Amino acid sequence: MEILSYEEIDSSSHGTLCRVYCVHAKVTKINECAQEMISIISDTSWINKLGPIPKKTFEATSARTISKLVNDILLKVVNEVTADFGEYLISHSAQLALERNSHTKFPLAELLKDRVSGNGGFDFHTESQTQHIMFGEAKYSATYTPKKEAIEQIERFVREKKDDAELLILNNFASETAMGKAVDGKKGYVAAFSLNGSDAKKIFQDALNSEVLKKLLVHQELYLIGIECHEN
Repeated sequence: MEILSYEEIDSSSHGTLCRVYCVHAKVTKINECAQEMISIISDTSWINKLGPIPKKTFEATSARTISKLVNDILLKVVNEVTADFGEYLISHSAQLALERNSHTKFPLAELLKDRVSGNGGFDFHTESQTQHIMFGEAKYSATYTPKKEAIEQIERFVREKKDDAELLILNNFASETAMGKAVDGKKGYVAAFSLNGSDAKKIFQDALNSEVLKKLLVHQELYLIGIECHEN
């Protein structure tokens, strides 16, 4: 994956101290990326670092999901992004982009919940370099840029307190400082989406100007990550 730009936006004109970033990335080796994801998802060494109770829990919740993701989705990827694969690719690529900016990745959300597919909450999580838990939502389309859907879903999930509902699980992976901040309502969000279009700057600017996004500027951090997904 190549990061084409990584820019912090001046949000002071909106009267907020929220740190806002726009990230433009590109994935071209689709099959290679799928193989990398198989390796990462199949690696359950993170479970062994947990205490006995969460270890037992996550061994149970992750097993069926790993089998589903690997056998029914990832192994079927050849050289194009399928609809099923797309959102996992966006989640994975967004986490990698954030990791390159000193974030700590958490296991894929679906591995942490007792559902084989469709986790009913945020798609991925990281802890930022400023020790805020980041809640990420991924959207994929082969024909347009679904930034609006990603931003609107985050706003809805925040209203429904789905971020707070995940804190018990995330407590196993986040630092004590980040958890304390989250309990106090200090968190961040990531809208990650497939980017289809030649004018990335305009796409990001349109997202930044949306009324729904402005509702998220009351939080500590906000990332917009647009990812081009095309095989060379």
